[in-house]
Amino acid sequence: MFGHSSLNHVYRTVWNEALGAMVAVAEYATSHGGRPRAVVRGRATAAVAVPAGALTPLALVVALVCCGAALPVRANPQGGVAIHGQATFDATQPNQLRVTTQNGAGTNHSAINWQSFSIPAGHSTQIVQPNAASTSINRVVTNTPSVLFGTLQSNGQVVLVNQAGIAVGAGAVVDTAGFTASAVGMTAADAIGGRLRFAGDGFTGANGVNGALSVQGNIIARGGDVVLIAPSVEVAQSAVVQAQGGSVVLAAGQSVEVTGRGLEGITLQVQAPSDQALNLGSLKGDAVGIFAGTLKHSGQIQATTASLQGGRVVLKAAGDAYVQGDGRIDASSATGKGGRIEVLGNRVAVMDNAVLDASGATGGGTVLVGGDYQGKNAEIPNAQVSYFGANATVKADATDKGEGGKVIVWADDTTRAYGRISARGHHWWGRRVRGDVRQESSGYRADRCRHRDVCRGGWNMVAGSYQRVYRR
Repeated sequence: MFGHSSLNHVYRTVWNEALGAMVAVAEYATSHGGRPRAVVRGRATAAVAVPAGALTPLALVVALVCCGAALPVRANPQGGVAIHGQATFDATQPNQLRVTTQNGAGTNHSAINWQSFSIPAGHSTQIVQPNAASTSINRVVTNTPSVLFGTLQSNGQVVLVNQAGIAVGAGAVVDTAGFTASAVGMTAADAIGGRLRFAGDGFTGANGVNGALSVQGNIIARGGDVVLIAPSVEVAQSAVVQAQGGSVVLAAGQSVEVTGRGLEGITLQVQAPSDQALNLGSLKGDAVGIFAGTLKHSGQIQATTASLQGGRVVLKAAGDAYVQGDGRIDASSATGKGGRIEVLGNRVAVMDNAVLDASGATGGGTVLVGGDYQGKNAEIPNAQVSYFGANATVKADATDKGEGGKVIVWADDTTRAYGRISARGHHWWGRRVRGDVRQESSGYRADRCRHRDVCRGGWNMVAGSYQRVYRR
């Protein structure tokens, strides 16, 4: 029911006639034979020729990243023109571009249109803003993908918009107070108005559609959020995406709006299964969210906060949501209460050696797989099918003192749970305390827990019957 291929084979190779070589593409990408009818050629900053229709947007970006060493990415961003506020451009130092911005009158942002925005290896681009709360919106208005192999730095928030696609290659470093990258377009009016609304503006990428976004390097936001937006978002195993004191969001959709900070500040429309998010890398923040039509996570997610409580992780798909391979989601706390993990979709699977951990020193947190208690929480969408594999683990334990947390595995139709689930409480001042573990289905099939470690230390509900079990 939940057949899947190994994530060790994420890529395959196809012939790219314009590059004259075999290139790596996503395993679900398509290629087209025959001679291309048109060729889109990059400008001086990224002279890359790609046949129109030869590669899907995600395949194009993956090809740019994988083959970056052979691509003649010749210069830092070029052709910048301020359309809101002011900007000066200093390229007098070798391999460096310094952009100094002033916010528009009465606003906290500036906006620049670029002919190209790429950074070769060994090069750096620095955007100097009035303060950390300022935002520099950077729109690429040509069919040239943004390929970053060097360093992008800013003391403020940076928004990079390129409908032809964005690739943060291996070895690249993006170091800002906050970073939003979007391969879904933004209108000039929204850029001038400072509205982070991404839905296209009549200009589309090289294949006539919104592009894709791929990350193999490092992205860090110091005090702000990292938001990655495209119809297809991929974070590779080598990538580290970190928001210190903020949130990391992967939003795979056709229309996305960022209205505030954190996971609640994102609204989007997705198409399943075409809007895809794949994370094989490391995502770190106070909160982490992946939103897509179809999502697969087999990397590492760590959600920790400065407060005495674990962070929050939400994986939400309109279609399938898979946590697989050696994927780990950590919302635990070494000093306080565990955090909250939600894995939601129409079909949800936690399988292979995946681990979901919302344990805490002073109490367990909450883990929801496929829905909330009896599927009655209107704010939590219910899965039709939930699968929890034999080698997978979910924990919401109290590791030092306090009560165990809450674990729910729910589906409106079929729930199959075979793995290790625990929400163990601790003896505290001579009292026995409990956790809450429920495996439920409103349909006819709900397999019993098969392992002895399953459902200890709380309430266990299987197909309508429940049993109270204390940790001894």
